[in-house]
Amino acid sequence: MEDMQKLSLSDVEWHIMNALWKLGEPTLSQVVEAVKESGWTKHAVFSFLKRLEGKGAVENDTSKRPSRYRAIIQKEAAIHQETKSILSRVFDGDLMLMMTSAVGSASLTEEEAQELIRLIEKAGE
Repeated sequence: MEDMQKLSLSDVEWHIMNALWKLGEPTLSQVVEAVKESGWTKHAVFSFLKRLEGKGAVENDTSKRPSRYRAIIQKEAAIHQETKSILSRVFDGDLMLMMTSAVGSASLTEEEAQELIRLIEKAGE
């Protein structure tokens, strides 16, 4: 996707995208099965996929029967964009405030704490 800056995914769209990233190139029925715990109908899932197509995040390959959906955007790129958006919107660009909030609101395992320390040290190099 060329303009990730304008991509904004709702919670529902993240759920659908996660199913696509996991499944690769699923049919509509496979996506419905993957998100069945949501209680969405096949028609609702189809509507969500159409909305994602309109945003340029998903592509529908109709040359195959049944047609197949695939994510056009990479998961890492979408996560990066969402993180930047949250940093800007919620924390006014203050990375330290975001990290303090994240670490303070969750209990880290020893392994997670060590990994976080390693990442911070690497960033400082």
